[in-house]
Amino acid sequence: MTLESERGRILPPDLDDRTWQDLVDEMRALIPRYAPNWTDHGPGDIGITLIELFAWLAESVIYRLNRVPEKNYLAFLNLIGVSRDPAAPARAFLTFTAGPAGGRVPAGTLVTTPASETEPPVTFETDEEALLTPANLATAVLVGPFAPAAAGAAPATTYRQVPVVGPPAQAFPIVVPAGQQAQLCLGFDRGDVRALRVRVRLYRPAASSNAVTVTWHYSPAATETASAPDPARWPAIVPPPGGSGAAGGQVTDATEQLLHDGTVTFQLPANWAAQRPSAAPPGGSTALPAAPAWTSTAAAGEPVIDGRFWIGARVTNSSNAPVEVGIDRVLHNAALAHTALTLRAAEQVGRGTAEPFQTFALAHRPLFRAPDLRAPFGHLKVTVRAPGAEPGEPWTLVDDFPLGAGNVFRLDPVAGEISFGDHDERTGRGRGSPPPAGHLIEATYRYVAAGAAGNVAPGRATVLESAAAGNATAVTNLGAGADGVDEEPIEDTLRRAPQELKIRDRAVTADDYEFLAREASGEVAVVGCLQPRPVDPPVGGATFTPWQFAGINRSPGSVNLIIVPRLKDVARPEPTPDLIETVRSYLDQRRDVTAQLRVLGPVYLPITVTAMIQIWPQAVRAGVNAEALKAETERRIAAFLHPVSGGPSGSGWQVGQHVFSSDLYRAIVPSEDIGYVSDLRVAAARPDYFGPAGADGTAPTDAAARPFPLPATPGTSVRLADYELVCAADIHDVKTQFSTV
Repeated sequence: MTLESERGRILPPDLDDRTWQDLVDEMRALIPRYAPNWTDHGPGDIGITLIELFAWLAESVIYRLNRVPEKNYLAFLNLIGVSRDPAAPARAFLTFTAGPAGGRVPAGTLVTTPASETEPPVTFETDEEALLTPANLATAVLVGPFAPAAAGAAPATTYRQVPVVGPPAQAFPIVVPAGQQAQLCLGFDRGDVRALRVRVRLYRPAASSNAVTVTWHYSPAATETASAPDPARWPAIVPPPGGSGAAGGQVTDATEQLLHDGTVTFQLPANWAAQRPSAAPPGGSTALPAAPAWTSTAAAGEPVIDGRFWIGARVTNSSNAPVEVGIDRVLHNAALAHTALTLRAAEQVGRGTAEPFQTFALAHRPLFRAPDLRAPFGHLKVTVRAPGAEPGEPWTLVDDFPLGAGNVFRLDPVAGEISFGDHDERTGRGRGSPPPAGHLIEATYRYVAAGAAGNVAPGRATVLESAAAGNATAVTNLGAGADGVDEEPIEDTLRRAPQELKIRDRAVTADDYEFLAREASGEVAVVGCLQPRPVDPPVGGATFTPWQFAGINRSPGSVNLIIVPRLKDVARPEPTPDLIETVRSYLDQRRDVTAQLRVLGPVYLPITVTAMIQIWPQAVRAGVNAEALKAETERRIAAFLHPVSGGPSGSGWQVGQHVFSSDLYRAIVPSEDIGYVSDLRVAAARPDYFGPAGADGTAPTDAAARPFPLPATPGTSVRLADYELVCAADIHDVKTQFSTV
């Protein structure tokens, strides 16, 4: 939160603090001295009108005079290179429908939204090539949890259609209890294609442990084995050593058993066959019944889910605690795209004059910053050629001009400008060569074409603009566009400038690490830097015994950075390994060489809420439903306790921020004509990092698992350790009753 207090701050004074009324009073006070015969000082006098007019003009001059310090401040920021953060392009995953022969969609394919009378089309450009197969991924079904087949359990009977495929595509958690399995089944509309590629995006990776394994299975022909119709009995695509199964299957799992985002490539066995849930949902709905029996038979007129060819990702949890795998979405025949466009032809930027420090403006700005930290602007190609010569000579982008001659240039991606050096061939002085006189300077690059406008709804990007789009017959975005941001407001830049001036792209203090972590990726919503900390009082007479709570080493020289991604639809957001590596790599170039940097996910402390809502009798007569009010209160509690979008201000929680029932009260209190909150208490549930519960089921097995114990009973507040982050517990005790008042 930004403090507006003036305490302890050096504030620039107003150069002239007189107001319009002050000027009028001052001039009227001079009338007896300079015009003693002027006796009518009423508002209807023409002289008074002229005084008020000149006071208004003088006040305008004073206003402009007092803005001189602000002008000087802005000039200073321009001098040191502090500029507004540029617009960021929106991203979306585009799913293509292939023709009968499949094909490929090259990188750089353009897809737009339909134009309307009020909104121009938004154009996406694919970042990568998409290899298309005639089969389309149409359905995702979660089977189980169920006991492993080796335990002799009955076939799995709980199925649920999940939205990870779309439309619209949404995140979904797969929770596997201790000692059980769950299987995410992906249904394809065709089975004549044996080679498939599926991209899996995670918001919470599987636990990196031998106790959690992921194997891939397929739906075989039901006549081959008696258990084939049961997904829990499907054979593995690649049989384990010594196991039975069809030959010809192959899996290349780049996710390394759902540990991070990646692509899984399948070569399906020849007996891959269609299966479907046997019970038809009522009313022709595509939703699955609660407990159907899986079978390979299909009747005419069945729902759209019938006759799918299935691939199943089976998660086996051999540990003694539940495991959650968060699936953001599963993609097939898809490519990542941004609202950032590449020039199709080289742009003529200008002509060289051989003068030092030549600067040329590109036609489009800002330039697209690619996720590659080593070459974020590698798409920018600049050539310099003599008139009539082909092709031009490429020049190299550098951060700073090297001493001496060199065909190099610098880039200001925000302003969209390229500049050259001042080396003089005659004297040998200067850094970087200027373009020779008369030489033509050309550039190709990728620029941000749309910011927040690219955050389109699912199913909007449907128009193929590129002629060379392979054999794709249709395209859509199954999920919404995200991360598009317009150019930073000037007011935000002025507030950010002092911090940027202080840090200057170097991580020294905790504030530096937190600021730069947000600069590293726009996906980071919450960040907290944990400084080294000793146990108090010292243990065994040692001068510095570091904290080791939650497995975080707080020894001297260590920097532990906790980051939380910007996922508002997930109850407990976890950073992916890719996001952790992005932030770590960015900070690694800016940290002190002696600092031991570790980038971690959040350590959640679940908060439970006990509340009693009293409903006025007149509200009941007006139709207020107690169960609906209870459900709405629980929704508000979950929203308030959300790590990213909750908190007292609605902008998320900070690492180590305590919970007070007074803040929660303001978030859940019903309107005055409905009722009031008669009882409200908060408590901390057992955090996951405690491990297995003790004999009483609640106390940690290790008394040193936390710096101070969890509150024994619900109260008015919950104190968090400085490494913990608030989240909502799974169960709250919310009750409603009719007030007798």
